Amino acid sequence: MNLTVYRGRQKICRVFKVNLQKKMIKVFLVEDEVVIRDAIHKMIPWSEYGFELIGEAKDGEMALPLIKKSEPDVLITDIKMPFMDGLTLSRLVKKDLPNTKIIIISGYDDFEYARQAISLGIEQYLLKPISKAEFLEVLEGIRSKYEKENEQKLYFQKFENEIKAYEKNAQRDFFELLVSEDVDLQKIYEQADKLQIDIMAQSYNLVLFEISAKTDYQNGEESYSKDAAEVQTKVDEFFINNRNYQIFRNQQFNYAVLIKGDESEIDQLTAECIDELKNIFEQSNNIEWFVCTGKTVQRLSLMSECYKEAMRSFAYRYLGYRYVFSYESLEDDSADENMNLQNIDMNAVKQESIYNFLYNALEDEVDSFVKNYIQMIGREALRSKMFQQYILLNLHFCLSSFAEKLGYDKSEIEEYLKLICDERVKSMEDLAKLIGAILRKGIKLREESLKGRNQSVIRTALQYMVENFTDDSITLNRVAGVANVSANHFSALFSQEMGQTFIEHLTSLRMNKAKELLRCTDKRSGEIALEVGYKDPHYFSFLFKKTQGCTPSEYRNQKDS
Repeated sequence: MNLTVYRGRQKICRVFKVNLQKKMIKVFLVEDEVVIRDAIHKMIPWSEYGFELIGEAKDGEMALPLIKKSEPDVLITDIKMPFMDGLTLSRLVKKDLPNTKIIIISGYDDFEYARQAISLGIEQYLLKPISKAEFLEVLEGIRSKYEKENEQKLYFQKFENEIKAYEKNAQRDFFELLVSEDVDLQKIYEQADKLQIDIMAQSYNLVLFEISAKTDYQNGEESYSKDAAEVQTKVDEFFINNRNYQIFRNQQFNYAVLIKGDESEIDQLTAECIDELKNIFEQSNNIEWFVCTGKTVQRLSLMSECYKEAMRSFAYRYLGYRYVFSYESLEDDSADENMNLQNIDMNAVKQESIYNFLYNALEDEVDSFVKNYIQMIGREALRSKMFQQYILLNLHFCLSSFAEKLGYDKSEIEEYLKLICDERVKSMEDLAKLIGAILRKGIKLREESLKGRNQSVIRTALQYMVENFTDDSITLNRVAGVANVSANHFSALFSQEMGQTFIEHLTSLRMNKAKELLRCTDKRSGEIALEVGYKDPHYFSFLFKKTQGCTPSEYRNQKDS
């Protein structure tokens, strides 16, 4: 055995065995001579080297429909066959399956055949007879090229998603403009055009949703949750390429989906959006979630009404609900004023509902919550002074326990106990004001106590990012895990505290390092891209120009001039 060939084959075996765990590459073989087809079939232990022989045919005409159905990664075909030759087959396959790699085998050392093969983008043109070593070398090269292309696709998909995340702050501002009561349609259309958001439709609706890790309200901590992060990823994937839905961050830790469509299909689109979200959420038992909708409108200028309706429903997430289709349906269900104590919705008096609100709500949600809370209990029941006292003392107990867990002394909330015991509640309006005051006090105490913890979370995250920003695999989920907070919470907290998204800050760190290397070294742009965390130099150049206003070479020339 030739020593050089033998060493080459040993090297090939090592390469393929390293890659055995990767995706099998599908191969289709077309050869009219049975003896040669069998020889090729038996020559290579396909699966051992990472290939799967998924089909065979004796000519191009028989092969073509099978190839279109199976969509192989590699086509191996003879050039001279009856009915349809290899070049014609290759031309048709390249038209429908441009990513399929084609190897032509031929017994003809003919320049014209080779020229046509090159013009079709054929990977290899092999002359018979073909040795096993030669065949393995060709397959190794194709596999290497296939894996690089596949890796590049995944890489660009990753950064396409990051670009969308990079623009979230601007989209958040646009959403606030869209649902504002002071409608400025010209500005809305201008901003939509700038952000490349299609808002033209006959009808609109909103779906609001929230997801988080399940919280233990006995200790009040919500730490990093892999389940919640995976669910968030699935949600993002669902919305990325669906033209009827545009997702925005709504409040600090929840989201709004703008639904656009024809008048005849808007209700179906809304229902499909909710069903898909519910299906994703119900796959995990370790998250808490809530979904609701607004009211369909036929004009962009009426989006503020749609949003108000959705937010009224959204307040029910603190009262034990997971899903509310519309606020109107709740009002209809609760319209009976003749309810007694037996008809009270017990979700309203559960301490967990109060803790849920105190741990998670924003101050501007208090009024909606109080209105829903009283509605669920029932005005008839609350006319009982004894039951009023029970409700208020239950709220006060929750506030007291909540404040104690935050490290506050009970003296912080004594004033509310006096108001309850002095029976100063003379009307339903007084009751609503007192409930609102108790809840606002809890939220104020929470925000004061969280300042220190939030600052610690951000410090931990920033330090980790400074030390690891050159790692191309760094993600928001990983940094959230290091800071031990949920990914959704971390994303919102980071934007709030830093005034920019996680991706914007990560990009800034990388661009500052890139500028330093461009100023102080003679390294090429591709080398600098790798050094600051980008595998693809073209993407690095694109992002550099997007953020710095010039290309890397233009920036270096400015330094030299």
